[in-house]
Amino acid sequence: MKRIYAAIILFVSLICTSSGYSANIEDAGEYLKKNVIRKRLKNGITLLMLNRGFSPTLAFETAFRVGSADESYRTAGAAHLLEHMLFKGTDRLGTKDYLKEKVLLKEIEAVGETLDRLKTEDPDNSLIPQLEKKLKKLQARERKYIITSPYDKIYTAEGGVGFNASTSRDKTGYYIRLPSSKLELWAKLESERLRNPVLREYYLERSNVLEERLMRYGSSGEGRIFERFLAYSFIAHPYRHPIIGWKSNIPLLSIKDVREFYYRYYIPSRMTITIVGKQDTDHTYGIIRKYFEDIESRPDPGEIPVKEPPMNGEIRFKYYYESNPYLIIGWHKPTFPSKDDYIFDIVSEVLAGGKSSRLYRSLVIEKKMVASVSSWNGSPGARYNNLFIIYAVPKRSYNPEKIEKEIYRELKKLSLNISDHEIKKAVNKLESEIVFGLDSNRGLARLLSYYQTIFGNWEYAADYIKVLKSIGRDDIKKAIGKYLNDRNRIVGILYDSRKKK
Repeated sequence: MKRIYAAIILFVSLICTSSGYSANIEDAGEYLKKNVIRKRLKNGITLLMLNRGFSPTLAFETAFRVGSADESYRTAGAAHLLEHMLFKGTDRLGTKDYLKEKVLLKEIEAVGETLDRLKTEDPDNSLIPQLEKKLKKLQARERKYIITSPYDKIYTAEGGVGFNASTSRDKTGYYIRLPSSKLELWAKLESERLRNPVLREYYLERSNVLEERLMRYGSSGEGRIFERFLAYSFIAHPYRHPIIGWKSNIPLLSIKDVREFYYRYYIPSRMTITIVGKQDTDHTYGIIRKYFEDIESRPDPGEIPVKEPPMNGEIRFKYYYESNPYLIIGWHKPTFPSKDDYIFDIVSEVLAGGKSSRLYRSLVIEKKMVASVSSWNGSPGARYNNLFIIYAVPKRSYNPEKIEKEIYRELKKLSLNISDHEIKKAVNKLESEIVFGLDSNRGLARLLSYYQTIFGNWEYAADYIKVLKSIGRDDIKKAIGKYLNDRNRIVGILYDSRKKK
């Protein structure tokens, strides 16, 4: 997964050259180190700034080191739901009359919490239909005070583009691109919604998330088996939770629990603000201090203490659904910045990185056994130890078990005869494959924010390629033997339920 963020270094060397700075690829990391400015506010917020380019525009990303991995079974889906809720506004934004709306919000929450409790403890209670009607009436009354999409309207009017957010197992991020002259507007709006978010339309949005889950997972065989695959892969660690939450708990996710989750985890010490583009960084720093430094700091809940126990034996499962067959094979491995994680970025590229990769040539072109084959290093997150995964979509005439054996055969061959040429080719591709996708302030902001938020130091990005170039054949052989073995393996096979078993 890190390759999504790291090949930007080549692009930085192009930036340097185009700006009159003579640089080769080795100089690019030094360029970042010399030009990225990191500040830490008194309350613990980290600020990253990079002044670059000629167009007076800025890319902003506000990221929090919190995701579905920080949830319990009680709060599964809270981080994703909060991503939605933080677009709803504050007591001053998104409302026509907050004093009147506030009264309704309290009534809505009281009815909603009572409904959730009854549905959990006494689902046949005769009060439930009455309370559901009451909730709908209260929501209809509240709608008279709501201004929908308040941030989007303001930002669009001020020239903003790309206003969005995302939640992963590791982090939550909010981002937008604006003219440089709108820096203070952005700081005012974003700091305000972090201080006092109003969870308006909570129950409506919770229902929308359930619908989103049904569309994304309920109708997809691949989505269903991957969710099961992670649940089998992580029996202890919360990486097993789906980001969106479980189907059974989303409709009962308590607003009180979600609010408490926000105040527990969305705190200055877990927050990184990244601003990339044409700017006076001293001025930027002053504006950020003005609007963000007085956000209250709260105790950091710390990292997740649960560690996934060693497997000491293969886990296999079958899943039946009305879908074409699908094969997933995964192995546990260390996360970044372990050198083994870098190694598996190269292994992933050699095995399944395009049409010249080993698995593609063998299984797609030569044997014609699969329609597609791919791999993922770093699933499902990077804050904690994770998985190296290989996926394959069998052609109708081949059963998944045959393909599985072919994959193991290719892995064995790779460990025995990987060449220096293949390693160099993989590194070169990792270094350059996403240059065209990151030629922007947004791409650089994404890179810096990711490494700072997930790993606590954006400078890992600057040294990424240098570490890759230090990896040799013996390193790869040793890592494959240590991790990609049958004692450390999870295998999931999706069968078409429309066919005879």
